[in-house]
Amino acid sequence: MNRKTVRWGTDTGFEKKVKTFEDHNELSAHGLRGKRSKGDLGLSRGITRKEARRDAADAIPVSEAITQDQWSEREQLIAERAEEVRRGLTTWMSSTAASVRNYIQDQTPSDIHPDQLREAIKAEEHEFRHYEVDDTEDAKSSHSAAIIELQSFRERHGEQIGQRTPDIKKNVEQAIAILMFVMLVEGAFNALLFKDAQSSGLLGGLMIAFGVSAVNVLFGVVAGFFGLRYLNHPALPAKISGGTIAGICILIGIFLNFFVAHYRDAVEHALAAAEAAGRLAEFSMFEIPPGAVMREMFPNIFSLDSFVALALLILGLTVFSIAVYEGYDRISDKYPGYGRVWRKERKAYERRQQLREDLRSDLSDYFSASRLWFETQLSRHAQAKREIEKAMNVIEARRDIAVAVAAKAADQERGLKVAYRQAHRRQRNQLRDKLGEQAACPAYFDEILTPQLPPFDFSKERAQANAAIKTIEQNIMALNLTREWLETHIQHVQQGLSSVEKKVVEEIARVRDAKGGDAKKAG
Repeated sequence: MNRKTVRWGTDTGFEKKVKTFEDHNELSAHGLRGKRSKGDLGLSRGITRKEARRDAADAIPVSEAITQDQWSEREQLIAERAEEVRRGLTTWMSSTAASVRNYIQDQTPSDIHPDQLREAIKAEEHEFRHYEVDDTEDAKSSHSAAIIELQSFRERHGEQIGQRTPDIKKNVEQAIAILMFVMLVEGAFNALLFKDAQSSGLLGGLMIAFGVSAVNVLFGVVAGFFGLRYLNHPALPAKISGGTIAGICILIGIFLNFFVAHYRDAVEHALAAAEAAGRLAEFSMFEIPPGAVMREMFPNIFSLDSFVALALLILGLTVFSIAVYEGYDRISDKYPGYGRVWRKERKAYERRQQLREDLRSDLSDYFSASRLWFETQLSRHAQAKREIEKAMNVIEARRDIAVAVAAKAADQERGLKVAYRQAHRRQRNQLRDKLGEQAACPAYFDEILTPQLPPFDFSKERAQANAAIKTIEQNIMALNLTREWLETHIQHVQQGLSSVEKKVVEEIARVRDAKGGDAKKAG
C-alpha cells in the first residue's frame, strides 16, 4: 500500500499491487523448435514416394494386419514426427493451464465481511483515542478548577473589576523584553556619558552604566507591580502596603536619578580641576565621595551646571517612568490577581483545545489513510478482475494456436501417408507378375487414421476464474458498504469533537449555578 497505510488493512484484500499474467512458457521448452513449432514435420513427399516404391519392390510388408507394428519404417517415422508435435503441444497447453490456475489462485482475495471490517476500523480508532483519555480527563479537571477559581475571584471582586476582562494579549515575556530594551538603551547612553570620567574608558563606563540602569528599572517595576497595582485592591491593608511600596520605590528612583546626574556634574567639575592641575591621566571618578555629592544636592536639587548631567537626568527619569508603567499595566492586569486567574483559565482551556485538535489531527490522518485504502482496494479488485479475464483469454488464444499447429501437422501426416500408399500401390501393380499373390496391398492402407489433439477442456480453469471473479465482486460490494459506513462514522466523530465547546459552556453554566445556589443558602 504505502507508508501511511492502516494496520487493519495489511492482511485484508490485495496487500500488494496486482500483477499482469506473464507466462514465459515457450514451445521450445517442449521440444518444438524452428519449423517444428509451426507444425512442419520436415519430411519430403518425393523421398516418401521413393521409400514406398522401394518397400513395394521388397514385398514389404506382407502381412494384412492393421496394427501399427506392421507399418513400414517410413510410415512409423511420419507418425513419430506428428506425435512429437502433438505431445509438445499437449504439454505446452497443460503447463499453461497450470500457470493460469496458480495465477488465479494468487489473485483471489480472501472474503471481506463488512461487519468484521468495521470492527477492525473501530478497534484501531480506539487505539488512537485511548492515549488521549487520561490527558483529556486531566485537562478537563484542571480547566474546571480554573473556571471555579475564576468565577470565585469575580464574585469576590466583582464591584471593583466590574464586567471587564483583562487583556489576554499581554504577556510577561513581552514586558520583560521591553524592559530589557530600555535598560540596554539607558546603559548604552550612560556608558557614553561616563567613559571620560574614569581611566578605564568605555568598558568601565559600560559596567557602571548598566549597573545604574538595572537598579533604575528594578525600582520602577517594583513601584508599578507591587505598589500602584495594589491601590486597586478592595482590602485596605493591601492598599496601604501598595501605596507605601509605590511611594518608597518612586522616591528612591527619583533620588537615584538626581544623584547620578549630580554625581556626573561633580565629575565634570573634577575633570576641569584635574586638567588644570595636570593630573588628568590619573583622574578617576571614584575619587569623588558620594557623601559630598549628596550634601551638594540640597537645598537646590535642580541646580545642574553640566548639559551631560541634565541629559542623564532626563534619560533616567524617562526609563524609570517606562519601568513603572510596564510594572503597573503591562506585566499583568491592573487589578492584582485578576490576570493570573484569567491566564490560568485560558491556559487550561487552550490545553484542552489543543488536545482536541491533536486528536482531530490524528483521526483526520487515520481517516484519510482509511479512505486511501478503500480507493486502492477498489481499484485493485477491479484490476484483478480484468487480469483474470485476460489470463483466460491468453489460455484460449494458446489453445487456438495449438489447434492450428496440430491441424497443420495432421495434414502433413495425412498427405505423406497418402503419398506413401499411392506410390506403394502403383509399384505393387507394376510388379504383380513378379510378386504374385503378395502383390495385394496391406489392409491398413485402406484407411489412414490421424490422431488429433485432445479437446483441451478448460472448464476447471473457467470455474476457478468465475469463483475468483465472484469473490472479487462480493468484496467490491463489501468495500462500498463499509466505505459508506465510514463516511457516516467520520461525520459522527467530527460532530462529537465539535461538541467539546458546547460541553465547556455547559460546564461553566453549571459551575455558575452551583456557586449561585451556595450563595443563596449562605444568605
